[in-house]
Amino acid sequence: MSRYYSFIVVFFLLVGCSTKEVVFTETTKKVFEEEDNLILQALDYQQRGDYANAKRVYHVLYDQSQKKDYLTEEAGLAFVLQTQDAAALIDEGLRKYPEEKNFTRLHVGQLVKEKRYEEAEKEILSLIGTDKTVQHLSIAANLYLQMKNYDVALKYFESAYKLEPSEELLMNMVEVLYRFLDRKDDAMAYLETFASMEGCGQHVCYKLVEIYGRDRNVNGLIATYKKLYKENQNEEIAKKIVELMLYSKDIKGAIAFLEKSRFNEDLLLQIYATQKKFKNAYELAEELYDDTKNIDYLGKMAIYEYELNKNALSPEVLQSIMHKFEEVTAILNDSVYLNYYGYLLIDHTIDVKKGIALVERALKLEPDSPYYLDSLAWGYYKLGECQKAYDIMKDFDENISTEPEVLSHINAIKQCLKEKQP
Repeated sequence: MSRYYSFIVVFFLLVGCSTKEVVFTETTKKVFEEEDNLILQALDYQQRGDYANAKRVYHVLYDQSQKKDYLTEEAGLAFVLQTQDAAALIDEGLRKYPEEKNFTRLHVGQLVKEKRYEEAEKEILSLIGTDKTVQHLSIAANLYLQMKNYDVALKYFESAYKLEPSEELLMNMVEVLYRFLDRKDDAMAYLETFASMEGCGQHVCYKLVEIYGRDRNVNGLIATYKKLYKENQNEEIAKKIVELMLYSKDIKGAIAFLEKSRFNEDLLLQIYATQKKFKNAYELAEELYDDTKNIDYLGKMAIYEYELNKNALSPEVLQSIMHKFEEVTAILNDSVYLNYYGYLLIDHTIDVKKGIALVERALKLEPDSPYYLDSLAWGYYKLGECQKAYDIMKDFDENISTEPEVLSHINAIKQCLKEKQP
């Protein structure tokens, strides 16, 4: 959209006729029989955005009644539609109703359309001199924007904003400051002040997000998204907050936000686990299992219970973990739970053969998993089949081979082979 056409639309809205709710100020007494029906038709067309037909009906209404309000609406619609009769209708209004400011405002717009900027300036400044309203100040500001006199445009927007600190005027000031005057800090100060005092509104926080995003200001983005989320409990916004916190390595902040918002409890569970907060993870998994009866949460409970107690496993806790895994692996064919349960049975020498069988089931699902292969090799080691164990692990790549637990298995298997040599 060209800057000129933008002005026409903005100016038209500022004039206050045609696209906004129409309020007729003249007597409601009918002049001719069909007047009421025609009014309803015109209003319906306007509501649906069919301004050409609305203008046509207002022409009939004015022609039949000579009421000023109908001419005002017809002239306003002619202006925004840029029809050939726009100037004539505005002139007629000025001539017949010189006290009606709508026609003066439309005349200013028509002068701008014809690029007669000095005449338009004289008219609007005269209006401001007798009637200093937000509407007139805003029209002046938009006129100076057309004239590329950005400092003066800003002055009039600021004057209007002092009278009525609306979000629409704020966004106009920000646009001038940021886009035309290269005063980004001032633009940001206006936006941040408004967001702190009035809230996000329809556009303010999204403009802050746009600018912070362009500047890669992660903390600014997080703070702004939090304001948005406070006003609108939107899952997508919550997701962005957590993503940004994780990106900036603010794990504590991400956990605190997720605990408070509870918008994604599975993600919270995952973060608990990766941060080794197994007590929190177990309690949340238990709560989710009780609420949903989803067997997957029972499997997670078994893992978290083991990790929480693995350095001091009592027979009672071990039995509790095994009972959970038994129930889960009987229903779910999930490689993680199959391997975990299998490795537990192998490593604690509870039932090595059953453990191997479970790990083999996991390997059918993920045959190239080095971790599952490590579990299988450890099972053969426990059975004393060290060559078989070594054949599985000898080709492990360097990354997996240097992990402490895997390395200890490799060393134990190599030692076993040495001891079995004649």
